[in-house]
Amino acid sequence: MVFVLIILLGISFFELIILRLLGLQYDSFGSIVIFFGFYLLLELPLSLIANAIPKALKTVGVIQSSKGWLSFSLNAVLTFTLITLMDTMMTSVKINWKSAIIFSLITGFISWKLKKKEEEPPMIGSEDFELILRKRRKP
Repeated sequence: MVFVLIILLGISFFELIILRLLGLQYDSFGSIVIFFGFYLLLELPLSLIANAIPKALKTVGVIQSSKGWLSFSLNAVLTFTLITLMDTMMTSVKINWKSAIIFSLITGFISWKLKKKEEEPPMIGSEDFELILRKRRKP
């Protein structure tokens, strides 16, 4: 648990540096800590959703790859929405919409590059999918 917290804090610090370079302004250190606390709290479930949708669509055969533009777009749009929502809700933290777009594109690109190494989910009806179903059915 402590290891995960250290990793999350490291990622948050990296994101803080990027946002600060892009023009993030805050009134106090406490306000930026609250900002990133809420950001991490909300970003984790949004990230899970943004990763699950392309995989589900790939599994049912709607899209060719779960690592393509849809994945990048979902990640970037959800990050932009979260940053602008938090900017609106927190008066002690300010970031302009151009900086939020740039930050969202950067995080979307990094996420897209990291997903390149992941395996594609099996399609429904494939041998791999049937093997997974058989393993789940065994008690």
